[in-house]
Amino acid sequence: MENKTTETVSEYKIGHTTYLVKTTFNPAFRESLSDIVKRLIIRDCEDSPGESDQQSEKQAV
Repeated sequence: MENKTTETVSEYKIGHTTYLVKTTFNPAFRESLSDIVKRLIIRDCEDSPGESDQQSEKQAV
């Protein structure tokens, strides 16, 4: 069975620099793109202090 990947190239200009970003997607991969994004958001929220954490730290000082 042949796995075909889908590639997309996007061009971003920031200041005087142009970035070419290649995105590759393998449809045979078990985790969907929305699952990956959800996992990354949850991980980022767990790693960084939330607004309620910051408020409780200010009150303790």
